[in-house]
Amino acid sequence: MQVQFLSDHKDLGWQQTLESEIAPLVRSAGLDELSEMGIRVALVEAVNNVIEHGYANSNGKPLKLRGRKDHLCLTFELRDQGRPIPLPLPDGHPVDPMAGCGRGWQIIRAAFPEVFYDRHNGENRLTLIRPLYDPRSAR
Repeated sequence: MQVQFLSDHKDLGWQQTLESEIAPLVRSAGLDELSEMGIRVALVEAVNNVIEHGYANSNGKPLKLRGRKDHLCLTFELRDQGRPIPLPLPDGHPVDPMAGCGRGWQIIRAAFPEVFYDRHNGENRLTLIRPLYDPRSAR
């Protein structure tokens, strides 16, 4: 699965396109409905972060989301050419209620326990991984 689109902070049509494109892949993973919804919301949050923070709400900037499933996990890779993500990445723990930002990472980390980021030749790559099994059950 691959979706490419341009940023537009006023027209959220990208959100509907994104959700409809990822839905079959997420459903094929056999997760419960709540987990599927969490993944969709987390991916929309990640894209929104790129538009708001990486592209500073500029329109017409490229974004690409690729998704794949294997027997172990769902993996999504979000690519953009915006500003780098400040490191270290937020860990998803609750933020100060008075903080102006940071809650989106709680959503992302809840759906994707494994998150990796790198930047190469001016391109950000955020990789989000959702295991499809509980490693504790393999014992």
